[in-house]
Amino acid sequence: MGISITQETFTDAEYHAFSERLYQSLDCLKELIQRPAFGQGQHYIGAELENYIVDKNGYVLPLNQAIIEAAQDHRYTVELNRFNLEVNFDPIAFKSSPFSQLQTAIEHHHQNLQQTATNFDAEIVPIGILPTLRQQDLDRSSMTDLARYRSLSKQLFNMRGDLFKINITGADELQLNCDHVAVEGANTSFQYHLMVKHEDFANAFNAVQLITPMVLALAANSPIFLGNILWNETRVALFKQSIDSRQRGQVEWRQPARVTFGHGWVRQNAWELFAEAVALYPPMFPIISDQPINCNGSALPPLEELCLHLGTIWPWNRPVYCPNDGGHVRIEMRALPAGPTAEDMCANVAFATGLVQGLIGHIDELLAVIPFRFAEYNFYRAAQRGLDASIVWTSPSKHEPQEQSITTVIESMLPLANAGLKELGVADQERESYMNNIYKRLESGQTGATWQKEQVRQLNQKLNREESLEEMFRRYRQLHASGVPVSEWTFESI
Repeated sequence: MGISITQETFTDAEYHAFSERLYQSLDCLKELIQRPAFGQGQHYIGAELENYIVDKNGYVLPLNQAIIEAAQDHRYTVELNRFNLEVNFDPIAFKSSPFSQLQTAIEHHHQNLQQTATNFDAEIVPIGILPTLRQQDLDRSSMTDLARYRSLSKQLFNMRGDLFKINITGADELQLNCDHVAVEGANTSFQYHLMVKHEDFANAFNAVQLITPMVLALAANSPIFLGNILWNETRVALFKQSIDSRQRGQVEWRQPARVTFGHGWVRQNAWELFAEAVALYPPMFPIISDQPINCNGSALPPLEELCLHLGTIWPWNRPVYCPNDGGHVRIEMRALPAGPTAEDMCANVAFATGLVQGLIGHIDELLAVIPFRFAEYNFYRAAQRGLDASIVWTSPSKHEPQEQSITTVIESMLPLANAGLKELGVADQERESYMNNIYKRLESGQTGATWQKEQVRQLNQKLNREESLEEMFRRYRQLHASGVPVSEWTFESI
């Protein structure tokens, strides 16, 4: 939602006009994606990384605007809360070493931001949820002072007509009510953008949906919120509940949440996902471009209203339209958390990319065996239990759905991911390096989430919970800075 939003209230006439533009945009997009050149340009990968800003003791510092202003780099942007900022990486051409190039970019920008943050006695840390967060860190004043965030909070609250209710159960239980969306800002992610040929989009998007649980289980890095040990990837539950705008009891049918795993398999092309978003979700920001929609010009239209609307819906995997270079729709994977290290994050997306490529040609057989609701079930089980989850997957011998440990499924898919990367032209050394990272994480059973929980458990033997969290996060920052992959992280005793 990067478009400039200065209004905080809107009229019925503005909503009506905006809805008309959305349907005009859908008609235009349906025509654009049929063009022979659409989705056929040079393929790139892209990424966005959200970070926390903390002090020397690991507690939040509300300095995002000051640090970004000092850094003077257009790729750095503010986030919902004052103690978060985001890096938007330049697109990387998908050639022999895209993931190591991405890792280099992550490390470079982290170093650059850290040098700037040092002038403010601050540290920049990628972690899914800050374990030292306190409830006083998440009040209305925590939100970045921009109209778009004030409007977002107001619009979602008005749609709901009641307090947002958080109820998450893990080893501990958390219940929390609030009348604003600052709690959502506790979540930080590593968002990965993948381009495919448009004729492969439906199969690729369905493949992304299928493999997201496996990648999420390996990537989990958000087990603690407000001092409570909850899900391995607590972001999944927290994000959905903290901005759930649905009104309970108003209708008998189940209304769709704006944070969702999705509503079914893509049948033909990307247009379905955009049409679904327009049909199922009322607009939040009815801001209309001054330029008319022109589908017949030499340059493709930006479809600003449609892109703005999609930016107010948060499926865990989302289509992104781009008019450049003949136009394309890429896939944005939004479920992965920030951290623990640049290598781990790049290994996650390398594994995902290889799996998607490996499954594209076999997707029909899988969809026949795994209904969409099983894929959704797998996603939430992976978020809850990480590598300890059991999921529903195809039986290798009987070709029927069967509950299996997620580690067994991941292990069986390693050769497929490796073959997919090879088919895409990824260099041997690059494939071996990142697949080895995944293999070691699977073999050790140690993810960012399991390391955090175990380190806290050990520290809790001599320290209270607050002290344990502070000490654990101090150790996390040390290990992140070392660049050692999380599978090799060790524990520290007091």
